[in-house]
Amino acid sequence: MKILVCDKTEAEAIARMRAAGLTVDTNFEITPEELPNVLPAYDGMVVRSRTKVRQPLIDVCPNLKIIVRGGVGLDTIDVDHARSKGITVKNTPKASSASVAELAIGYMFTLARSLYKASATMKAEKWEKKAFEGMKLAGRLLA
Repeated sequence: MKILVCDKTEAEAIARMRAAGLTVDTNFEITPEELPNVLPAYDGMVVRSRTKVRQPLIDVCPNLKIIVRGGVGLDTIDVDHARSKGITVKNTPKASSASVAELAIGYMFTLARSLYKASATMKAEKWEKKAFEGMKLAGRLLA
């Protein structure tokens, strides 16, 4: 099976596809105008947020069997049309779990320590140290 990876993807993921016996080509800079000329030679494609897979593109790809979205949503793919053509559409819903968890913790620190407001006053060339002491986090439990 010949796969085109259209958007930046982790090298480890590409290596795993190749180890599984797939022929994998990468073109992270391919344009929407180039895709209809290149994609018909492939059985599958991997996209992220940059590449949009809509009906006109799907219709010129008679060999396409699978579209994989490296990420949570499928909003960049015309899922109904692809499936109506017998194309499997998948995503990687857990791919960003660690990043989302880290971001949530970062936001908790930001709120608990009033970092956003403190940053805004610093940008306004004020130093209101006492106004933004925030709450101490040591020994606290998030429930």
